[in-house]
Amino acid sequence: MHKPKTTTMIFSTIIALILSFSGWASAAYGASSSNDLKPLWNISHDSELDMFLQAPYHLPNTNTVYIHTNTWVNSETKSWMVSVVSAVDKTTGKKRWSFEFYKKGMPYPWSTSDLAYSKNGSVYALVKDGSGSKLYSVNSSGKQNWVINVPDAEELYSMSDGTLLIVNPSKQDSKGNRTPVSYAYGPDGKKVGERLLTGIYTIIDGQYVVSQIGSFGKSKLEVYGPKLNRLFTYTPPAGATIYINEMSWRINKSDILIRMNLPKTGNQLLAIDSKGKTMWVRDITGNASVQSIGEKYAVYENEELSVFGEKGLILKKALQVSDPMNVVLETSDNKIMVYSEDWKSVIDPTTLEIIYHVPYDEKQLNYYYVGDGYLYSVKNGYQLVQYKLAQIN
Repeated sequence: MHKPKTTTMIFSTIIALILSFSGWASAAYGASSSNDLKPLWNISHDSELDMFLQAPYHLPNTNTVYIHTNTWVNSETKSWMVSVVSAVDKTTGKKRWSFEFYKKGMPYPWSTSDLAYSKNGSVYALVKDGSGSKLYSVNSSGKQNWVINVPDAEELYSMSDGTLLIVNPSKQDSKGNRTPVSYAYGPDGKKVGERLLTGIYTIIDGQYVVSQIGSFGKSKLEVYGPKLNRLFTYTPPAGATIYINEMSWRINKSDILIRMNLPKTGNQLLAIDSKGKTMWVRDITGNASVQSIGEKYAVYENEELSVFGEKGLILKKALQVSDPMNVVLETSDNKIMVYSEDWKSVIDPTTLEIIYHVPYDEKQLNYYYVGDGYLYSVKNGYQLVQYKLAQIN
């Protein structure tokens, strides 16, 4: 894991009036700070116990930002944390609406999953309480679409076709054995599928559910669609070691890219199409880092960053990174992120030029790059600031 470096932030003077609304204080900012960050607005909760729980989510093709926070409700004996989703204006930070995943008279919530979002702006949450688990759907106007009782689960995914997938990674049967199980629900909340998985499974970019069966070197891959419909079974080359939950990606709209290791050959990339046919195999070095970038993929090895498309290598460039693991990440706007000496660098995959510098996290200060040059910081858990990064010349 990369050890972040400490940076120093100096905020600019507030030049706009504070806008207050329902437990928030929102302020607009003007001039940039000394480290080229440009604060635009902030939101500060009235209570230090009300926290920002996830990175803000920019709803595509809108001026709306979804923010996941919490509030508290009190019973006679204790306080219970309730998750809240709020929609704010991307330009000003002004709140448009909020929805609490709890209503008076219901059992108090024990836990809530990270929120999941659909392309049309619906928000989903998996809430556990004393009566079991509930799946919530909230529309882009902040109104509840529906809430349904669902089997016990911990993971929640919004799939590419609008299906919702929940997963219990360790369901216990009558004999005490634990097996992952997944359930699929349509956008209307109706159940459309159920599937037992193996101990090693993954959801690939909201398009595929893949379960790895058998021992390493002799495993098979069961591949399902978003509704848990079986698509195909794939048998990797004999002896191949694969960790499907860590080293698999979607590329070229519907192809699956997998990293594997063969005893005599070493590390390779394997591409299979949507019908389970092997397309190609490519050698990589043992310390190479691989990451899908939109429909393409990037490989960092031998101090070079390369971008590949459907027909092979598109471009490459010499690049030194400070991370000994050579980690290459994909940002939410399909850019490349690598760890540099003093910051995280956001790289344009079409030119391999650095376009933004993102600060490393500091003590009690976390940064979230959410795409298109927008950056958020969360200080002490309850103070949120939005910035617009200056593009690197």
